[in-house]
Amino acid sequence: MTSETPIGPGPLVVSARNPRYFTHRDDDTGRAVYLTGSHIWNNLQDGMGPGAEAPDEPESVDFDAYLRFLTERGHNLIRLWRWEQFRSQAAGGNYHLDMSPQPWARTGPGTAKDGRPRFDLERFDEAFFDRLRQRVVQAGEAGIYVDVLLFDGWALHLSPPPDHIEGHPFHELNNVNGVSAESIDDLQVLPLDPRVEAIQRAFVTKVVDTLHDLPNVLWEVSNESTGDGAVSQEFAEYLGMKEVPSWGDSTSWQYWVIDVVQRHERDRGYDPHPIGMTMQFPVRDQTRVNEPLLASAAEWISPGYDDDRFTDGRHPMDPGAEPSRWFADPPVADGGKVVISDTDHYAPGSADPLWAWKSFLRGHHPILMDFGLIGGLEPTGTADPEAGVPPFEYYEAARYAMGDTRRYAERLPLVDTEPRTDTASTGYALVAHGREVLVLEPDGGASFTVDLAPGRWRAEWFDVTRRVEADAADVEVAETRPVPFAAPFDGPAVLYLRAV
Repeated sequence: MTSETPIGPGPLVVSARNPRYFTHRDDDTGRAVYLTGSHIWNNLQDGMGPGAEAPDEPESVDFDAYLRFLTERGHNLIRLWRWEQFRSQAAGGNYHLDMSPQPWARTGPGTAKDGRPRFDLERFDEAFFDRLRQRVVQAGEAGIYVDVLLFDGWALHLSPPPDHIEGHPFHELNNVNGVSAESIDDLQVLPLDPRVEAIQRAFVTKVVDTLHDLPNVLWEVSNESTGDGAVSQEFAEYLGMKEVPSWGDSTSWQYWVIDVVQRHERDRGYDPHPIGMTMQFPVRDQTRVNEPLLASAAEWISPGYDDDRFTDGRHPMDPGAEPSRWFADPPVADGGKVVISDTDHYAPGSADPLWAWKSFLRGHHPILMDFGLIGGLEPTGTADPEAGVPPFEYYEAARYAMGDTRRYAERLPLVDTEPRTDTASTGYALVAHGREVLVLEPDGGASFTVDLAPGRWRAEWFDVTRRVEADAADVEVAETRPVPFAAPFDGPAVLYLRAV
C-alpha cells in the first residue's frame, strides 16, 4: 500500500464532529484524518551510528528512501526528531548521536567539546531551517504529515553523562554567548535565565516562520522532559550517575512553549497548526503522569505509563515491569484530546500487529518508536547481538499492521465512528451507528457476538497475521440482538460489517 490520500487543503484542526481525530480546516467534506507511522532519532539530522565515537563525517540518512519505506507500508505520519546535542550517546552507549546541522552557527572563537568552532547562539545556521522545510515539503508531496519536535528533554537527563549536558550547545564550553547550562533544569524548568528564554523564543518562532504555510505540519513541545519526580539509586547507576540527580518540573515551561507558538501564529496572522504535549519522566506519581497533558492547551497528546501498579513510587523502569495498558488493552479515547499513541512512552522496544489494531479500535492514532531503523532502512537478515537494538525485521509485522489500520480508517466513515467496548463481546469495536461496524477479535479462533440493528449487513473478514481479506455471506438481522460470528481462519481477525 502507498500513501494514496493527498494532504488536504489548509492545516489540520481538531474535528468538531469527532474530536478524536483531525480534519483539514478548509475541507468541506469534514473527512477525519487518521495518523500512523514509524519514527527514529535521525530522520532530520545527520550523525547517528554504532559506537560511542562518531566519524569525522556525520552519517546521513537517505530521506527519499525513508519516505519510500513509510509509503510502502501505508504510513502517513513522521515524528520528526530534533536532537539537541552535537555530541551524545544512546542505547547504553552502543550508538552515538552527534547530530548536525544544529540551529545555530558555529563561528568561534574557540572550540567546543567536539573540537569544532563554538556556537553563536544569537546567529542561526540557515542550513538547519532549510533542511527542516525541505523535508516537511518532501513529506507532504508523499502524502505524509510531520510532527515537528521543537525540543528533546530525554537526551538532556536520561542519555549517558556527561555528554547529556556537556554535548549541548548551551553548555559553557560550547558557545560564545556566556550561556552556561549545567542540567536540564537550566533549559526546561521555569524561571529560565533571560538569555536562555530569549534564545529559545527566537528558535521556536523561527521554526514557526519557516513552516507556517505548510498544511501537513503539527508541532510537539518536547520528548519526555522532566516531571516532578526522581529516579531510584539503581536507575541512576544504570544511567551512569553516581548519585541520584535532582530534577525540576518542566510542566510550566512546556505550557510556556505552547503559548509562544500559539501567540506567534496569532500575532503573525498565520493559520494555527495543532501542537502536542507528551509524557514526562520521572514524575512523583506515575499513575497521574498524563494529567498535565490533559490540563494543557495542547490539541493533541502522547500519553504514557499510568498503570495502577505504579503506586508508592514504583516506576516503569522497575525490573520485570509488565506491558502498559496502553500497549496491552488501551483505554477508550474520550475525545478530550486527540491521542497519538506512541510506543516510545509506554512500550519502548516493543510492537506487534495487535498493538496497532487495539489502539486504532479504541480511537487512537498508533505510531511506532522504530528502533529497527537504527541499523538502516533495509532488512539485514541477521540480528547483531552487540548492537543493543532489535534488527530491522523485528518490527515488520507491526509496521504493516499500522498501514492496514489506516486502510480501514479510510474505508470507514471515520468521522462518524465511536469506539465501543460493549458492541462486540471482544471489547474492540469502532461503530458508525446503524451504518458500519469494525470489530477486532484479538485471541484467534474464538467465536464472539456483535450487537447489530435490524437489516442486511455485508460482512468481510481480515486475517491480521496473513494480511488477507475473505468475503462472507450477508447477515440478515430481524431485530436488534447479539449476532454470533466466528472467523474462517485461525489467529487474530478483523470483521468489517456494512449495512446494505
